[in-house]
Amino acid sequence: MDFDCIELERRLAIALNGQLSCSKRRALIMEGKTLGEVEGQVKDFNYYTRQTREIIHWLSRSRENSIIWYGDADYPSFKPIVKHVPYLILCQGKRPEIFKRTVAIVGTRKCTYGAMHQAFRLALEASENEMSVISGFAEGIDQSAMNGSIAGDGPCIGVLACGHDVEYPCLTMALRNKILDKGGCILSQFVPSTPSYKSNFLSRNMIIASYASFTIAVQSPLKSGTLNTCDYTMQMGKELYVGTEGVGERFVQEGTNELFKAGVKSISELSEIGILPNDRYKVLEYDGKKDSNLFLARFGDRMYMVTKAIG
Repeated sequence: MDFDCIELERRLAIALNGQLSCSKRRALIMEGKTLGEVEGQVKDFNYYTRQTREIIHWLSRSRENSIIWYGDADYPSFKPIVKHVPYLILCQGKRPEIFKRTVAIVGTRKCTYGAMHQAFRLALEASENEMSVISGFAEGIDQSAMNGSIAGDGPCIGVLACGHDVEYPCLTMALRNKILDKGGCILSQFVPSTPSYKSNFLSRNMIIASYASFTIAVQSPLKSGTLNTCDYTMQMGKELYVGTEGVGERFVQEGTNELFKAGVKSISELSEIGILPNDRYKVLEYDGKKDSNLFLARFGDRMYMVTKAIG
């Protein structure tokens, strides 16, 4: 990748000073002031030398790597949220299409088997109907949704709670590569070597909600980051749904069950919320009948078929 390292280091050093508002950081960058001038103007200004050089090194390793800056056309809207909004998002792969309909499919790590399959089916249905899927790499619901998106040829957007150079959760590098191969992307607001601190998950969830057109919480207990994503979704004025596998009396359903009782609609497929085109595709569990026109996808011990909906 070709870029001016000196100018990029200046921009990054200003951008990483999170005590300043995004608009203030953008103004300082656009004014073209040197770091010395900014330091004289801004109290407690930090150069973040290690972090800026680490990001520059990450950018230089691949043409797939880029920065989505605050103010860019493909930077998401977090409104009305203003606190802790990232000034930059590091993107590996094809940058998200901000105006493309995107569904966030999220849920608990310790989910039921049925919930994993529901997440897979919902994501496969979304992909077959030309929608992007965004989720957060956690085991259980998140990874099931990502695999459904990949089975439908994506694109899938994965959001990390760590830096790009950290493999968390463990053994997910192969999943990241599949997402990139299908034309998706991996996003993180953190410096490439950043571990997955607990507080990072709140920031990750805000990014998931910001890029999503709407969110489906498939299944969640009361104490779960999933509900944090749901909260961000509602704060941003976006539609929220729960999966039918999230409604019940089990411990892993308590969080989504409370949302359902509060009036959030439960769904088992996307056609139930009227967002798909008339000429759409639906996903059914394979009935064993041979048909060369069916697209089949395996997940766990089940096979799913994608067919054109009638009527």
